[in-house]
Amino acid sequence: MIKFVLVLWISAQTIYGFWLFDWFSPQEPPPQYALEHPMMTVTKVYGVGVGKSFLEAKTKALNDIATQLKSDVRSITSVSKNTQASQTQTDQQITVLTQRKIDNFTVIDESYRNDLVYVLIEHTFVKGE
Repeated sequence: MIKFVLVLWISAQTIYGFWLFDWFSPQEPPPQYALEHPMMTVTKVYGVGVGKSFLEAKTKALNDIATQLKSDVRSITSVSKNTQASQTQTDQQITVLTQRKIDNFTVIDESYRNDLVYVLIEHTFVKGE
């Protein structure tokens, strides 16, 4: 009986020590700004980015700012009518283009959680933008 308990105890320690997946530890929640996007003010706009690296998250946060500041929306609509079958078909393609150089920004927060990087960037408007 003692040998059985000893083998069981050693087996449990081995499984725990070489456990490949840590299913029992809770996942850390993302930062608050990733759950609820900060609002744009008169002088500042915020961008949130998530990625597997800091560079990827920063790029996504800057793209987030760019899409909030200026967008060029182009739409192409085509309508075709089939009189024999009494059918009308409409196709629409919408493209959003953004081009903006963002120089005046500050990384407000950088968080590493659950193998992801969260970045919050603040862009301050410069007079004349």
